[in-house]
Amino acid sequence: MSSNEETIRHLTGRLMRIINKHARIEELPIRIADDVELTAREIHCLQAIGQNKGGNMKTLASALGVTKSAVSQMVGKLEKKGFAYRDKAPDNNKEIQAFLTKTGWHAFDIHEEFHERHMRELFHRLEEFSDPQLATASAILAVIEGIASDRMKEMFGS
Repeated sequence: MSSNEETIRHLTGRLMRIINKHARIEELPIRIADDVELTAREIHCLQAIGQNKGGNMKTLASALGVTKSAVSQMVGKLEKKGFAYRDKAPDNNKEIQAFLTKTGWHAFDIHEEFHERHMRELFHRLEEFSDPQLATASAILAVIEGIASDRMKEMFGS
């Protein structure tokens, strides 16, 4: 095996560990208030709704990298918990839009503060890398994402 192949295998192994850790994090409940918890997936859906005010299911699915069916189910869960609501688009009765409730906006703000704290830590830890190094890392991740998209199309047709 060439040195390049070995490095790529090491990189993909590390990426898999990151994905697995992230998947575990995604399943853990996040306390929004004393008696209110949401999963990370629900929080990210809530975030997508807040960032795409009045976004339809296709827009939200694209933002989250999931199917329209999956995002519709997540919005439904948020709706039952009082964080979001759905309404028909004013110009298209078939199109459903999602909005945050007052409680949803409160949770959105809490998550934004949490997210910003972690982004500052990431910026701090990555500031030692040069712009070309970060651009290379971004290009590598773009290739990996493209391969994952191709794999999903092959396996699921979408």
